[in-house]
Amino acid sequence: MTITADIIIHNSHILRPDGLGWREDVDALAVAKGKIVALGRDADMMAWRGPATETIDLAGGFLTPGLVDGHAHPIQGHDLQIGVDLAEVRDVTQLRAALAQEAASLRPGDWLQGHGLDPALLEGVGHPADLLEVVSGGRPVFLMFFDYHGAMVSRAALAKAGIAGPRSFASGAQILCDVDGLPTGTLLETEAVELIRSVLPRMDQATRLASMRRLFSSMAAAGLTGMHVMDANGDSLDCLAALEAQAPSPLRFHVLPWVNPGATRDELEAVLALQGRAGRLWRVCGAKFFIDGTIDAGTAWLHEPDLHGGCTGPHWPSPEAYSKAVHFFGKRGVQTVTHAIGDKAVRHVLETLASLPQPIRAAARHRVEHIETLPDEDIGQFAALDVLPSMQPSHAVRYASADQSDAWSQRLGPERAARGWRTADIAATGVRLVLGSDWPIAPYDPREILTCAVARRLPGHAASTAVGDAQVLSRAMALAGLTRHAAYAVEEETRLGALTLGFDADLTGFTVDPLRADVDELGMAPFGVTVCNGLVTHRRVN
Repeated sequence: MTITADIIIHNSHILRPDGLGWREDVDALAVAKGKIVALGRDADMMAWRGPATETIDLAGGFLTPGLVDGHAHPIQGHDLQIGVDLAEVRDVTQLRAALAQEAASLRPGDWLQGHGLDPALLEGVGHPADLLEVVSGGRPVFLMFFDYHGAMVSRAALAKAGIAGPRSFASGAQILCDVDGLPTGTLLETEAVELIRSVLPRMDQATRLASMRRLFSSMAAAGLTGMHVMDANGDSLDCLAALEAQAPSPLRFHVLPWVNPGATRDELEAVLALQGRAGRLWRVCGAKFFIDGTIDAGTAWLHEPDLHGGCTGPHWPSPEAYSKAVHFFGKRGVQTVTHAIGDKAVRHVLETLASLPQPIRAAARHRVEHIETLPDEDIGQFAALDVLPSMQPSHAVRYASADQSDAWSQRLGPERAARGWRTADIAATGVRLVLGSDWPIAPYDPREILTCAVARRLPGHAASTAVGDAQVLSRAMALAGLTRHAAYAVEEETRLGALTLGFDADLTGFTVDPLRADVDELGMAPFGVTVCNGLVTHRRVN
């Protein structure tokens, strides 16, 4: 029986397997049963056409392997993006106005929720809980920080969660209290924040799943074909299974469940038992650790304290406990991925992985996430140990500034801030660098990731000063971070990350040349088509 194509894409530039340019011998490809089955000229595709073949004219566009966000939280992010968006609020006056407006739209007794709050706005407010209580008219208030490593809440919210004073946590989480033990309304890190989240009203499941599917479709329209999902919190895996039972997923997900600080042996075994759980387009393939928090919240781990006296230790009860847990997975061939932002945190992760015998370390592709400030002596350790760095260029642009007037830089001081997000220095050692957004902390749009990687500024902001312009990546290196390197990081390089015969048909069609277009044009031009596993998930309407 003759196989015919499900999709033919023609009138296109096709990215070379090395990612450095466009093939001169090919301008079309055919897809059947989720695979790339033919590459050639438009005339060659005639043999693959059938009555049901969908033909897509890319109008001279540029076809690349499907773009993958190497670090994101799609389900947890979906559930946290509730209420008023505070990302553009710049002072307490604006905050009061935004919250008062939101409160006026709610029914009596409803929670006032928000996200994207810059905690620096309320640094001078001794008890944010009291301010929120007044502004909201006494209703429970829950506002997530922009980095999702903390929250500010009202007195009513504290009461609903039964929080009346300080508590001890296995991690570095804190309920900030005054000298009399009264909570101020600031909660730092997951264990503390979850006390409030556990009493929040929940969306009914059918509505929630439908909302998730709309979100994932929006991600596909932004050129994404997959994500490395850095959590499996709550019912995340059940949601992925339920969504896939309803209809094909528009995205491919590689999922790494959390290993919480201080995890017991039983908890380690539970994460181990999840390995290999999978659906058609998702699978669990590693373990996600946190060794520290964030610089903005004062919970990262630095060699020396920050200028506010914070960032002094790890999230784990002891560094040795973290190392032992990483060895548990490493000795079983399971990939570990560790959130490490501070310089001391990154070094401890590298030293932990170095302490694994080389054959055992090589059996899994271990990763370090974020790497926000790093001294020279640690730059080459990723390549030396064959440990993968995974970074978010948009964080360097959105949450730091060229003049170091931002809260992140002010906490670190000039020397450590100047060592921020050293993407080019790390890539120059020859290691594969994975790129991502950490959505919902930064937008998932890969055009922003690419622009920030190659220009160290946001698209559409040509007049702004680049943040750390010595760390710009080449176009090819940035694109590799969202394609070939992302595939390698999850051991899928034999079926994803290149436009090669027999590979899975995960494809992204640019309308401009991502290797040469003006940086602002690259950052804002629409995508022509997105294909995931051989299904068109987005097609530009002219």
